[in-house]
Amino acid sequence: MAEYKIVITDYYYADQEQENAVYARLGADCEIVDLTRTAPGGLLEPEQIIPYVRGCDALVVQFAKITKDVIDAMERCRVIARYAIGVDNIDIPAATEKGIYVANVPDYCIDEVASTAAAHLLNGMRKICTARDRLLDGNFDINRIQPIKRISEATLCLLGFGNIARNLAEKMRPFFQNIVAYDPYFKNQSDYPDVEFLPLYEAVACADAVSIHVPLNDSTRGLLNADVLSHAKDGVVIVNTARGGLIDDQALLDALESGRVAHAGLDVINGEDFASSPYLHHPKVTLTPHFGWCSTESGLELQRKAAENVVSALLTGKPVYSVNLR
Repeated sequence: MAEYKIVITDYYYADQEQENAVYARLGADCEIVDLTRTAPGGLLEPEQIIPYVRGCDALVVQFAKITKDVIDAMERCRVIARYAIGVDNIDIPAATEKGIYVANVPDYCIDEVASTAAAHLLNGMRKICTARDRLLDGNFDINRIQPIKRISEATLCLLGFGNIARNLAEKMRPFFQNIVAYDPYFKNQSDYPDVEFLPLYEAVACADAVSIHVPLNDSTRGLLNADVLSHAKDGVVIVNTARGGLIDDQALLDALESGRVAHAGLDVINGEDFASSPYLHHPKVTLTPHFGWCSTESGLELQRKAAENVVSALLTGKPVYSVNLR
């Protein structure tokens, strides 16, 4: 038996060169089981994964569902490393109970996601795609895309004030007159005197545009719901580059229909089934296929840092980044 065994459930990268260069630090006695060689794209369902993980020291995942059953099947695993910031496909309480670190990469695509949110915000406020669509249909009329609010007199609301939201705030400061934020867990509010921190309803109520930047968990699922949207101004722009489950879809569709929401820019949706989404051809929605994280540089950084989490956990007892067992 190898000293170290690493099982990789799934990924969509062209190769593992970045990871293998890092895994080499573990020495020659390291077995890597790449399940993308078992099935195209890898294995995603718990019952498929369980037969391969019993003796692994580390599990590396992208979209696979790592349930309690998978975790219970692992006899000596020390770390579950995900290629992502979010870890909502991993049963964290089950991993914690078993003493297994859950590691993410929280800083690999901050600039990319913030820039994607900025693009959606400016698109929604200036109605770029709406005007383009009317032009392509041959029925452009400036009066049909009004009103368009002057951004320099508008207020931007950030739901969540983590790394991405803070980066976005700096990008948007020259555009928006005011920036407000809702984040009950952010403690260093005095470090950001140009941002006004408000309760949820008050933050949404004063906003001309809302950008969502919170993790998805039981307490945030459906955060933007009918109740919250009822406090918004008519004609607000909604942007989501975080997780689809943060929005109550029916509430947003109803708000788009009523005009409460003028435009939605969505890089993420519930279930990630973009082809059949009701948002796909919606005239008031700009839908992008969860590519906000993407750049050549961020992809390579993500691969490298996911592997560094594994190697650090196996050699030092703790990954570089961890969402549990701190």
